[in-house]
Amino acid sequence: MQFKRKLLVATISVLASNAYANWTASGAIKNETAAFTKAGSTVSARGKDTYGAGSVILTDQAPSHKSGINTVFKSETSARIFINGEFNDGSSAHLELRPVANPVAVKENAYNDSYTQRDYFREAYYDFTTSDGTAVRIGKQQIVWGKADGAKFMDMINPTDYTEMAQNTMDESRIPTWAINAEKILDNGTTIQAAIVQPKENIFAGLNRGIDTKVRSVNVMTFEDITLNDGTDTNHPFMLLGPDSITGQFNGFLNIAPDLGGVARRFAWGFGGIGELSAPNMAGFTLDGFEAMTMEQMAEAMNGNTMLCATNGACSVSDGVVNANFSVDTTDATTIKATTDYLDLPDNFESAVLGVATALHIDPNAVTGAQMLAYGFQPYYNTNLANLTSAQDSAFDYMGSANFRTFNTFVNAKSQYVFNMPNDLDADFAFKLSDTLNNGLNYSVGYTYAYDKNPIIDLSWRNDNGQELTQIVDGYNTITLHDNDVNLYGGATNRPATLRFEQSLARTHNLAAGLDYSIDFESSPVVIRAEGVYTKNAKQPVIDKGRLAIGDLINGLTMQDQDRFKYVLGADVTVLTDMMASVQFIQERNLDFIDTDGYSGVSGSKKYTTDYATMHLSNGFQKAIENKEFYSIFLSKPFGESGEGRWNNILMLEEGGGRWNRFDVEYSISSDLIGTFELNNYWGERNTQFGQLESSSNLQLGLKYLIE
Repeated sequence: MQFKRKLLVATISVLASNAYANWTASGAIKNETAAFTKAGSTVSARGKDTYGAGSVILTDQAPSHKSGINTVFKSETSARIFINGEFNDGSSAHLELRPVANPVAVKENAYNDSYTQRDYFREAYYDFTTSDGTAVRIGKQQIVWGKADGAKFMDMINPTDYTEMAQNTMDESRIPTWAINAEKILDNGTTIQAAIVQPKENIFAGLNRGIDTKVRSVNVMTFEDITLNDGTDTNHPFMLLGPDSITGQFNGFLNIAPDLGGVARRFAWGFGGIGELSAPNMAGFTLDGFEAMTMEQMAEAMNGNTMLCATNGACSVSDGVVNANFSVDTTDATTIKATTDYLDLPDNFESAVLGVATALHIDPNAVTGAQMLAYGFQPYYNTNLANLTSAQDSAFDYMGSANFRTFNTFVNAKSQYVFNMPNDLDADFAFKLSDTLNNGLNYSVGYTYAYDKNPIIDLSWRNDNGQELTQIVDGYNTITLHDNDVNLYGGATNRPATLRFEQSLARTHNLAAGLDYSIDFESSPVVIRAEGVYTKNAKQPVIDKGRLAIGDLINGLTMQDQDRFKYVLGADVTVLTDMMASVQFIQERNLDFIDTDGYSGVSGSKKYTTDYATMHLSNGFQKAIENKEFYSIFLSKPFGESGEGRWNNILMLEEGGGRWNRFDVEYSISSDLIGTFELNNYWGERNTQFGQLESSSNLQLGLKYLIE
């Protein structure tokens, strides 16, 4: 808080010395009510699962909402209160307060929250001019460089609140931060600007400061989930697939990890007790193998017909019952005594098999490992561990090559989300030069040494003391965890490991440039615009499916340096007398895109850059587009006898098939009462930034009362 505190003290001291200034106040009170216009399920919505003795989990999710007035998800009443002071020495002060109440919203978005678009203490700054003509602003403020419609390029100083995507205006969604901002116009007309800014991050539904940091675990005695409904922003209308894959109640790995620990404990329970999974022959027994086997084959493998397990972990049954998921290798093998009881499994495991068989109305001998996971284990947990779909859309679908010795390491695993954000001694630094050439071309060049506004998530295994554990992957793809004293974790050690999700920001260098030029035509001038930003040391998520396949979670999803360049080309023109039209071409280029073979220990595995917004269990952690393009068309026109109203429409077209259209109208009912109407329609390919929000299409009605 030191940086902020010093600025606040300095601002208050100056204001106190000018206590006899001329103060004025104004403001506005607004209500916005929004309802869904399409029936369906939002990304973070999760229907209730039915489970219990003799029942089967429901894997098909019913729509979470209908459409119409009964599906109101927002009824926000807010005020913007502006207090301005003019002092005798020519300086001035500005304060903006924004109380907010939205009781129908998800709990994380219902009321005021610092450094979001619902910040009560939104702005507070003091303006003065030095003796050499430098304009200085000190305090909590917005610093705006960019001019693009519906996108942020040069406008990169302040973070943004995306909890309503891009539906709000930049002025509302931009997050003010504490800063010292100085600007000077030189004698030749060139303007130079320098700022020292408090670093803060972008806010997304499901990836915000409301994430619970307690340790998540299952009950070590009953193995049941004690973190039910522990997702972040569950049922939020604008949760994206990417954040949902981290903190989502059903699909988020933060909540999947402890359930994985519970299932591993159940595996140990089913195979005879804690520690049984650590046997050397378990290195050849994979999750894919377990899913493919029937309980008859499982009994044979565990107790029956000459099961051969070599020292390298490969197992086979001599009569050929076990399928090709187990390789035949009898070198230095041991022989397990045969039995005639195909269902001669441990009593506790046998009881679970009988429960599944009863629910499915099939012979217990015919129950498969896949059915055991989906119907015998999954119902105890509230995350997406297993199902019987043919798609790769659940956690265990990605872990087919993980062997049971690795699951021994996972026994009773826990998870925790921690914040490692910039401290109060950190700061962003920004510099900009702007000028106009003799031919009328306006240009600006900016540089920032700043934290990238998108938060990154790093994974690591830790012990209960927070010490990072060393992960070892042996030649059989078995994962073990060790502390500094070479103690093992998991299994019978009574030392469960914790998967830590650490949120932080990465320092980046950003070089930006923008220009605009007006070309006069007989009918109307056309303004040509361009903005571009090159970012050095940006982080992007990278998936290694081979690592995930063996259960290597911390190397399966990593954040890696990938420089990027993004730019926008736009043109503005007035047509039909007074309608402003703007078109834009936007491209985001990944200059270090990864698309290679993955971990060599798994045949055919791939490693590639995935997408912040769309990576998810349900789409194979979709590969990002290396050079992604967007197109936009913006129209704005006044209407009414005296221009009492104005309508605006922006259409965004996303490469890959995502679409978003916002139509809004503002009309002055009287001099102090304004009505608003807004229709947001999302559609297209589900696994795109906009298409995934199709069920979040909405209509908003608002009423704003101005106070002078």
